[in-house]
Amino acid sequence: MSESPSPKFLESLRNLTGSVVSMLQTRLELASVELAEERTRLMKVALLACFGLVFFSMALMTFTLLIAILFWESYRWQAIGAIVVFYVICAAICLFIARQKVRNAPPLFESTLAELDKDREMLRR
Repeated sequence: MSESPSPKFLESLRNLTGSVVSMLQTRLELASVELAEERTRLMKVALLACFGLVFFSMALMTFTLLIAILFWESYRWQAIGAIVVFYVICAAICLFIARQKVRNAPPLFESTLAELDKDREMLRR
């Protein structure tokens, strides 16, 4: 003897399914908004970094030329060598700091994952 499920149970099950689907849709929308914001932020940072690198490169070339002209008669090779060593040290420091920043970066969808954890905990109750 099997009893057919009551209409209220089926309606509750539909409501629960609708709520879960709605929560999932909301979380996916949040993830897409976060992704769009991150993409926009990264594009701005990349553009500013490119302009900064261009201007910094021009300043370094001018500085190198100035030092070479100042020491041309007496210590030109030593001056140019010292500048090269200085540039290599600066590059190594920058690469080290960049590597640390990449390693310590937060997860990409941190807010979305936190909301999904809250949803999972709410559904367990």
